[in-house]
Amino acid sequence: MLTLFYASALTILGLVLAFLTGRQRFKTGTNLGVGDDIGMLQITRAHGNLIEYALFFLILSFLLETVANVPNIALMILGDIFLLSRMAHAYGITRTDGNSVFRAVGIIGTILVLGIQSLWGFFLSFMWLLNNNWGF
Repeated sequence: MLTLFYASALTILGLVLAFLTGRQRFKTGTNLGVGDDIGMLQITRAHGNLIEYALFFLILSFLLETVANVPNIALMILGDIFLLSRMAHAYGITRTDGNSVFRAVGIIGTILVLGIQSLWGFFLSFMWLLNNNWGF
C-alpha cells in the first residue's frame, strides 16, 4: 500500500507539471519541442525529469515492499525524501535562472534515495541467491 500512496502522489505531481507544461505551450504558441522560450524548456525538463526518476523509484519501492519485506518505516522515510526531493527539484528548475538550491537539494535527495534502494535491493537479492544456490 505504501507504493500505491507514492505512485498516486507522484502521479498528482506529474499531472500538475503536465498542466503547467500545457499552459506554457499555449502561452508561447509552442506545439512541439521547446522552441526558443527558456520557460518552456524549464517546465518540460521538470516534467520529464520527474518521469525519468519516478519509474525507478516506484519499481524499487514495490519490490522492496512486496518481495523483500523491508520495514514500512524505512519505505516511508525513503518515499517522503523522494517525493519532497522531486517537488524541490521541480520548483528549483523553474526559477528564473534554473539554478537554485532547491534544484540541487532535489537531485541530491533523488540520487540518495535511488542509491539506497538499489543497494538495499541488490544486497537482499544477492543474499537470497547465495542461500538458494543461485536460484536453482
